Order: sequence, then C-alpha cells, then structure tokens
Amino acid sequence: MGRLLFISGLIFLGWIAYRFLKNTWSQRLRDVEQNEQRAQQARQAAPARVQQIKACTYCKTHIPEDEGIYREGKFFCSYQHLDRYLEHEQK
Repeated sequence: MGRLLFISGLIFLGWIAYRFLKNTWSQRLRDVEQNEQRAQQARQAAPARVQQIKACTYCKTHIPEDEGIYREGKFFCSYQHLDRYLEHEQK
C-alpha cells in the first residue's frame, strides 16, 4: 500500500511539473510572437532609412555612418584611430 501511494505521489508531482512547464513555455511563445508582430508593424510603419557609408580619415575603411565617430568635422571608425590621427597631427 505504501508503494502505491509513493508511485501515485510521483505521478502527481510529474503531472504538476508538466503543467507548469507547458504553461511557462506557451507564455514565452506568445510573448515572442507578440514581440515579432510589434517589430514587424514598426518596420512597416517607419519609412526605410538609407545608411550613409563613410571612409575613416585614418585608415580609409568604409563603415556605416552611425557606427563611426565624428570629431572636428572628420570621420573615424574607432576611438583608437581618432587618437592615432590626433597624435600624428600634433607631430
């Protein structure tokens, strides 16, 4: 009789765990789908923005303008190249 209660208890706990995980995963899937729908609606509502490609003053590498750095009217791909350019300019 004790074994039967023990096995029944394990089955019950397994069922509770299954329901909990099922609800958790289904909620996560709903959240992901809602976020994707919102992102898609935002992309459709906002006009496409064309990125400008600029050349770094120091190394001449072309990168998108929003990823670079402007300093004194010059464009740089990183702070390292900005520092190096300013060092060479001072000499």
